[in-house]
Amino acid sequence: MDLSKLNKEQKEAVTFGEGPLLIVAGAGTGKTTVLTHRIAYLIAEKDIKPEEILAVTFTEKAAKEMEDRVEALLPFGYYDLWVSTFHSFCDRILKNHGISIGLPTNYKLVDSTGSWVLVRKNFDKFNFLKEYRPLGNPTKFIHALISHFNHCKNEGIYPKDYLEHADSLKFNLDDIPVASKDDLSKQKEYERIKEIAQAYHTYQKLLLDNSVLDFGDLINYTLKLFEKRPDILEKMRNQFKYIMVDEFQDTNWVQYELIKKLAEPRNNITVVGDDDQSIFSFQGSSFNNVLRFKKDYPESEEIVLTNNYRSPQNILDLSHFFIQNNNPNRLEFRLNEVEELKKQAEEKGVDLSKIKKIDKKLKSQKKKDGMVGVLAYETGDDEIRGIISKIWEIKEIDKKAKFSDFAILTRTNETANNFSRALERAGIPYQFLSSKGLYTNPLILDFISYFNLLMNFYDSASFYRVLRMHPFDFSVEELAKITYFAEEKGLPISEVLNQVQLLTTLSKESREKVENLVKNIKKHFQISKEKNIGEVFVSMINDLGFIDHFSKNNEEDFKIWDIIDQFYHRIREFEDSHFDAKLISFVEHIRMEMEAGEEGSLNFDLEDSFDSVKIMTIHSAKGLEFDYVFLVNLVHRKFPTDEKREPIEIPNELIKEVLPSGDFHLQEERRLFYVGLTRARKGLFLAWALDYGGKTLKKPSRFLIESNLIHEEALNKQKFSRSSSFCFSRGNNNGFKKESKETENINGIKKYLPDHFSFSQIASFNNCPLQYKFSHLLKIPAKGRPNFSFGKTIHNTLYHFTKIAAKGLKTEQETLFGKGKISIPSFNDLIDVYKKEWIDEWYDETLRKEYFDKGKECLKLFYDNFVEKKPDILMINNEPALEKVFELKLNGDAFVGAIDRIDKIEKNEVEIIDYKTGVAKTSLGTDEKLQLLIYQLAAKKIFNLNATKLTYYYLDDGSTYSFSPKAEEIEKTEEKIREVIKRIKRSNFKPAPGWHCQYCDYRNICPHRKSGN
Repeated sequence: MDLSKLNKEQKEAVTFGEGPLLIVAGAGTGKTTVLTHRIAYLIAEKDIKPEEILAVTFTEKAAKEMEDRVEALLPFGYYDLWVSTFHSFCDRILKNHGISIGLPTNYKLVDSTGSWVLVRKNFDKFNFLKEYRPLGNPTKFIHALISHFNHCKNEGIYPKDYLEHADSLKFNLDDIPVASKDDLSKQKEYERIKEIAQAYHTYQKLLLDNSVLDFGDLINYTLKLFEKRPDILEKMRNQFKYIMVDEFQDTNWVQYELIKKLAEPRNNITVVGDDDQSIFSFQGSSFNNVLRFKKDYPESEEIVLTNNYRSPQNILDLSHFFIQNNNPNRLEFRLNEVEELKKQAEEKGVDLSKIKKIDKKLKSQKKKDGMVGVLAYETGDDEIRGIISKIWEIKEIDKKAKFSDFAILTRTNETANNFSRALERAGIPYQFLSSKGLYTNPLILDFISYFNLLMNFYDSASFYRVLRMHPFDFSVEELAKITYFAEEKGLPISEVLNQVQLLTTLSKESREKVENLVKNIKKHFQISKEKNIGEVFVSMINDLGFIDHFSKNNEEDFKIWDIIDQFYHRIREFEDSHFDAKLISFVEHIRMEMEAGEEGSLNFDLEDSFDSVKIMTIHSAKGLEFDYVFLVNLVHRKFPTDEKREPIEIPNELIKEVLPSGDFHLQEERRLFYVGLTRARKGLFLAWALDYGGKTLKKPSRFLIESNLIHEEALNKQKFSRSSSFCFSRGNNNGFKKESKETENINGIKKYLPDHFSFSQIASFNNCPLQYKFSHLLKIPAKGRPNFSFGKTIHNTLYHFTKIAAKGLKTEQETLFGKGKISIPSFNDLIDVYKKEWIDEWYDETLRKEYFDKGKECLKLFYDNFVEKKPDILMINNEPALEKVFELKLNGDAFVGAIDRIDKIEKNEVEIIDYKTGVAKTSLGTDEKLQLLIYQLAAKKIFNLNATKLTYYYLDDGSTYSFSPKAEEIEKTEEKIREVIKRIKRSNFKPAPGWHCQYCDYRNICPHRKSGN
């Protein structure tokens, strides 16, 4: 394996042998490179199987990136990597074994907002609350209680522990005639602790009664599982010969305990982290874990990565000088711990020479110093204008600089909002990268208003917002006419829109809009009574004209469709997790989420965004880097912020983590500031102002003084800059030449290409590029069809049934007389699975029964054939080869799919089977064979299987169509996929009308469609 591009320390870390290893990876030193190379090295050079390595990190995005980078380092044939988040790993374990500790196998996961909604709906079960249920605002402390329970779970504190602690505080005052103030205070404290303990117990029971877990449960129940079932723990230990932990400084107490349990007794545990970048204590991370690692493993090796590939040396020197203010509570400064560590090492018989100090001072691999400056202003508005002017100034100096090379990092979202509004006014393209805000997006508020209107026609506030929605685009004058007329008549808007006296004052176009709106409100109201929220939403998008209104190939429309797609995804999530998924239930759920303070999660892709200045909090910037970084609002009480204590604190007697000495909040704020400093590649600017509009003038942040950038004695002599005005002349065209429509089309669409390709995408593009654009770029929700619901139902049914049956065929049951019959579930068992997996969407009443009866007939044919032939389904890692998901890497592009079934037919040959619920075919063209040929390619490249027979299994009549691929087919198929992907990337997505238009999901809104005649 080629390690020539790694530096000396990186190579040492990658090729390290056995035992515990702590990799201290400073900012920009290539920690992900080291971790992924180490995994690949163990597989390629040490013959460790991929499934024998467990790598955990904290976000799905980081896990996916790590897995992709490992796969890129390895040849085809490797798969089944255990790279995941802590929560995904534990979810996988509990889904398989949770029943051993009484967990339902079909549990759902809820976040803190979901927990709030659940408690709010069942608040009557908490009627014992007194202090935490104030009469005037009974739900005031729900958030505080849930947050407290989450912190308890991070510490491994269970309801039982809390109840026992409460009982230990109980004492009897019966024999004391007059209780002292101290005794009364103790009694009151006991009652408070007892109340919290009961609430914790009730909350946990509520979760289980509703078959839901929160994220803290995943770790804790996995630990409980290992405690109750040591055989499962032993199995995990035997499987995972090596364990890797990324971002180790972000682990909490129970996560670290989980890793330690899994690593024993080999202790081949590699942790990568930087204590100076531990900034997530509010989410439960334990700063002490990095410092504890050496105590837990005194024999561990330490490798420090100090070669920085991101920032110039002067920025690194500034950052290192500043963070030393957190000494002695840093890994680099461990003088006070050395004696204790040596004592522990001696007790364990460890070589004392391994106890050593480390130097974390980063060394830049860049020769040129960066730009560093402190920007001081008189007012907050001056600060904003000054930074905008500075961006233009740098762009003139650095001709290659794009807007996306600039980042404005803030301590809070509120500050970020101020800069967003200013950049918009200045005409500078920007992107506010917030993980929250879906429900506050104006377009989503329009949708919610429309839903409210369907439930209550007399909701004039919602009606007014609906009239202002983009597809209708009523003029301000006409909106005023409508509202004034309604107010004059004393009637709701819904009742005046059909009155001639009003309609005659409107233009013909507006009268048609009103007629169309009223007609659709009635239509969607009827749909909402019978169908799920998803069908209501899709009908609304199609019928109200959103597609026509937002169908241009420009940046703005693509952003709008991204928001629409995210909201539709939220709707689908609701449908998947709620038995009653009608409109009224969804709106009530959203209302409760918003009441809980939830703004709705937003997804953003930094890599695929348009050229724009990035605005985000420093927390969000962790792991990112930019050429030019502005840290703003650096004044006293804004950064560092004042400490906010938890409303409910964990009793000291229950705390397991020992916090470092000193001001822990201030130390964490310093680490956050350090993270901000180390994001810069070329330039770093720190800005503050004297006056932000409050009663008192501001002082510069103590961090500017601690960085030696400002001297206190020089503050009185500080000269403040009055910024130049907004550069509207340069900003009117967004700072660049107006692009032609053709250029907008190509550049805009390429930004929204999917991150992976599939057979369905290829088929869609080959049918009609415009259809592909609607479906896979704009992601316009399409109306579902009964046959889609039916096909998915049958596939899911066969998967679950065949999985059980295949295992039965591999197991011969012993009887008194020797080997007994092979165990295959009965046909009634199959029908039970069918009923459970039935997807009841997009049918009318007549079709529902017809499809259901048809399904039973198909399954009877399948069952009889299965029992008769008893197919030899291939086993992979002791699991039947069913729904085998694959991902092919083709010139850097990902191509994904899933193979329905793989059967063994000869010793080294397999048959690939794909189920079809459509009409059987007796012959296939080249394009019709493509899907199976792709599966053959995946079987060879990913699973190293020789597929000599490819079969379509037509479930309607139980017939099959098989063919044997030629030897050269694999290369031809791979080349065909590459070619279509190239065509997609360079396409203008022009329509290709034809016979297929009659089956297109977007035929009703496509002006190019052809009739089916």
